[in-house]
Amino acid sequence: MSISRQSQHQLKVEHSNPKLLPLNQMRAAENMNIKFVTTDQRTRDHVMEFIDEWNASETSIKTKTSGSTGTPKTILLDKKYMIASAKATGKHLHLHAGNSALLCLSPTTIAGKMMIVRSIVLDLELYVGAISSRPLHDLNKAFDFIAMVPMQLQQSIEHDSETLNKAKKIIVGGGPVSKPLQEQLQKIAPRIFHTYGMTETLSHVALRDLSNNDSAFKALPGVTFKETNGQLVIDAPHVGATNLSTNDQVQLLSPTSFQWIGRSDFTINSGGIKLHPEALEHKISERLNVPFFISGLNDDYLGSKVVLCIESAQELELKKSDFIGLLEAHEVPKELYYFNTFVYTESKKINRIATIEKRKSAKKSVL
Repeated sequence: MSISRQSQHQLKVEHSNPKLLPLNQMRAAENMNIKFVTTDQRTRDHVMEFIDEWNASETSIKTKTSGSTGTPKTILLDKKYMIASAKATGKHLHLHAGNSALLCLSPTTIAGKMMIVRSIVLDLELYVGAISSRPLHDLNKAFDFIAMVPMQLQQSIEHDSETLNKAKKIIVGGGPVSKPLQEQLQKIAPRIFHTYGMTETLSHVALRDLSNNDSAFKALPGVTFKETNGQLVIDAPHVGATNLSTNDQVQLLSPTSFQWIGRSDFTINSGGIKLHPEALEHKISERLNVPFFISGLNDDYLGSKVVLCIESAQELELKKSDFIGLLEAHEVPKELYYFNTFVYTESKKINRIATIEKRKSAKKSVL
């Protein structure tokens, strides 16, 4: 592995409570090797703080929900369920001891924490990289396993394709995968899986094989689904999630598969018609190459009107005709808002609520 402008260190993680983990997990933790390929001290500190928390005598971990749909809340995660989640991922993706894994997500989020846990439980060689939009920059290694958000994957395709194509398996989560990005994934070497999950399910409970262009999420072993009023309900007893109601609107295909439609808490009721922003975003994603999202604002006539929020310092030359053939007439945004930058959560998700609340500082145009 060649590394420029970065340092590499190895450390041995000692486990302070031999009774906490089964014997095989205990040995993995004791012999864990971490290679830091980032010089960011904050990231290094966060990783070591989590390992200290993992090694402590408490049987649970404190963490916060992402905050993308509201105020983040602190919850407790049982370590035994985190171990079970790691094993399920390892089994499904055929990860083996000695495989290399790249951590390029914040270790303060459930996605980042679970990459560390998987490395401990599955005895993976963990590389801690830059928590940035280009995590593969300056790296030259064939990683067996990487977890990314869509923005990181997109940037890696555009700027670091040589290293990306050396990877074997990549899971991508934290947001929808646009139509153009999904088309690009058919042309790269690694196997790509889109994840479905949340903090309460200890990362993902279902995967969508993007390399095969699958449209449906399929449950991991031991996970089943049902729906109530179109909203997904999860049963994943191995991670402590039983009859867990979600705010995700889905089309249930079977007890172990579904197609995701969007978040019910983002649903726009415009003139009596319910619209799902994520579905509209997927339709127009091929026309916009900057970060954007659809939202709803109160309207005296429609009840709620569709607006398009765009992260761009300059206004784009968008007209109603640009949406013809992509959206139905009632789906076309009534207003456009241009933000210099969106509000993002620590896990790199767009915080829609916090962003739209800052619309008074954005440039507005009417379609």
